[in-house]
Amino acid sequence: MKTIILLAGFGTRMRPHTWSRPKPLIKVAGNTIVGHLLDHMRVLLNDDVIFVVGYKGDMIEAWIRDNYPELNAHFVVQEEALGQAHAVSLCRPFLQDDDEAIVAFGDGIVRGPFARFQEIAGVSADVVLTVQEVEDPRKFGVVALTPQGTVAQFIEKPPDDRFKLVAAGINWFRSSRHLLSAVDAVMASERQTLGEYFMADVYSEMLERGVTMRVMPVNYWYDAGNPENILDTNRHLLGLGVGTTSDAMEWGYGDGYTVVPPVFIHESAEIESSIIGPFAHIDAGAVIRNSVISNSIIDPGATVDTAILDQALVGENATVTGKGRALFIGDNGQITL
Repeated sequence: MKTIILLAGFGTRMRPHTWSRPKPLIKVAGNTIVGHLLDHMRVLLNDDVIFVVGYKGDMIEAWIRDNYPELNAHFVVQEEALGQAHAVSLCRPFLQDDDEAIVAFGDGIVRGPFARFQEIAGVSADVVLTVQEVEDPRKFGVVALTPQGTVAQFIEKPPDDRFKLVAAGINWFRSSRHLLSAVDAVMASERQTLGEYFMADVYSEMLERGVTMRVMPVNYWYDAGNPENILDTNRHLLGLGVGTTSDAMEWGYGDGYTVVPPVFIHESAEIESSIIGPFAHIDAGAVIRNSVISNSIIDPGATVDTAILDQALVGENATVTGKGRALFIGDNGQITL
């Protein structure tokens, strides 16, 4: 089984943080976005793992090779932002006709029963899409089901909430040949949205060909596309115990600061006379003095001095002094409040 992970986006909604690093390397709940994704997908990663990268792709490759050296990793560069389906087409040299394939989008954190893809497919389905039910699906791609539970239609950003199963972005294909054939058809017919080739059209092409698709609900799926969602994802993951520092309260007691769990605190962070938490991520080398930090992410090397931060993203090596509440401070920035 070959796994394709799409990481080539510019991360424009995460600026200013993504001016200096790619979105997959944004930190949340004790790890990077792509790190969480790889941890959750481990059961699928026993064969080739093909990462499609673009903007600052060399940083992504270096981080993955340093932190996940056991992966049989390959890196393909998408030179032009021509969309998800085009990115999949670039992986052709690594795919044999009879290979099963996984296509995963790298802009969310998904946990699910991935070992069950073949079981869910049975003998009749050639594609399994992961899904999660949401209250307001209008910002996402959704699937409509037949009475038999197979996929009838894929709808991008529906006008109402009649269909609430949102595509979670990790999908299984029985045959790489059939996947690439549908990708080729979409690109040959110039089926584009805003100048890009989308996988939603590939799914629709496969349905038009009579391919049977089933769905598999996930345990959770959290979007990581903008600062508000990153903070929400951090809160949810820490609340589930993902990335939490189990010794944080003891560290605080020993060093004279207070911890309100759940939190992630890197062992090299320096904290003095402060209250940390709940739902705070304090990364390596960060310095926190005389401050209260909750529902926030403080990146490596950042300094926060005499501040009250809630719903804050403070970038690498940035400095915040004074009082504040909601802040999105990019890497190396300085602000006095």
